[in-house]
Parts: sequence; C-alpha cells; structure tokens
Amino acid sequence: MILTKVSGKKLLAGIGVLLMLGLTAGCTEAEKYSWDRLKETHYRMITGKNLQSAEKVADKGQAVNESQAVKQAEPEAVETSAGDAVQESQKVTVALCFADQNGDFLKTETREITMVPGLARAAVQELINGPQEEGLSATIPEGTRLLDINIADGLCTLDLSKEFRDNHWGGSSGEILTVYSVVNTLTQFSSVEHVEILIEGQKIDTLAGHMDLSVPVGRNSQIIKNIQ
Repeated sequence: MILTKVSGKKLLAGIGVLLMLGLTAGCTEAEKYSWDRLKETHYRMITGKNLQSAEKVADKGQAVNESQAVKQAEPEAVETSAGDAVQESQKVTVALCFADQNGDFLKTETREITMVPGLARAAVQELINGPQEEGLSATIPEGTRLLDINIADGLCTLDLSKEFRDNHWGGSSGEILTVYSVVNTLTQFSSVEHVEILIEGQKIDTLAGHMDLSVPVGRNSQIIKNIQ
C-alpha cells in the first residue's frame, strides 16, 4: 500500500466538497425551488418589487439584501400555489414618525396596517397620509406623491414628487423634522441603514436650504421624543 501525504488545507477542502455533495444530494429540487421563492418573497414584502429586477438595477451589480427582517415586526410571507399571495387578514405594526405639537421633536405613532408586498412603500404612504393621533403634526408637504422606492445594500433610495420641495414650509427645524421623519420611519427596517431622497428622479443638495441631502442620511434617534 502506498500512502500519499496530503496537506491539512487539501484535506479540509476535500471534506468540504464531500459535505456539499451530501447536502446537495439530500436536498430535493422542490426544496431548492421553495427556498428561492422564499428569498424573492422576503424582498417583495419590503419593496413591492421582484428581486431579479432589483438586482439588475443595484449599484455595481451587487445583489439586493432581501433576507433581513423588519425590526419592529417580522412579517412572514404566505406562499400559495400562485407563489406569492399574502393573506388579506394579516396585519403588521409599523412606527411612523411625525412632529410633536410644538414642532420641536419627532414622536412615533404605531399604526397597524395590512401586510402587503412592499412594506417600506406602504409605511412611506402612511407617513404621507399624516398622523391619526392627537398632538401630532404632519411632516410631509401637501400634495407629495411617492414615485419610487428601492433598497440595495442598506441604502434606500426614495423618489418623491416635486411637491415635497415646492410645498415645504421652510425653516431649519421644519426641514430637519421632515427629513428625519422619513429617514427614521424607513430605518425601522433592518435592511435600511441610510436613505437617499430624490425629487422627480433627480438628486438634490437640500430640501429647504439648511440640511445637506447630497449624501445619504442615517438614523437620528435623538430627535425622537417618546409619547407620554
């Protein structure tokens, strides 16, 4: 018998290959398909878009991080024979940031909404609709429309209509509250770390002349004051 000396690295690599072959052999085609559909469904639950389409437009061709769950509430997609339907009765709680009565801080209003494909999109639309609780004021200018939203590699790119800037009431405090109401609402989702705000598809330097929006904006928890 001839013994061949094998290095530690090659031995580990060989074991890894054998393990991969064993796992692959034990995984049916149906299970692989189900896993792929689950990944697509998770991404659609946040953005309302197909994962394959989002990967095509992601910067530098990097795949969209669709696997992370929502911090406030973890929605679960319900697959049907059609593939991606969501039960109509399912609800999820989101935290929406509005201005306090004096316009000094943001306060969160928790709102239960129907779980739909595109949860981040739905949260922004609820923010545009305005507060429901007393003592809170709207932060989004009247007439603002959500044009598009994309999430890739922790960056949420939010495209709003021109009314977001044209109808804004101005002032440094008002601008800060408006921007961070959007940013803090979106960063409740663990897949969002920063937010880039566009107007009619174009990058902007500022909203009302006081805050730099030429770069993505991160969460500011210090501006949030808990409701007493």
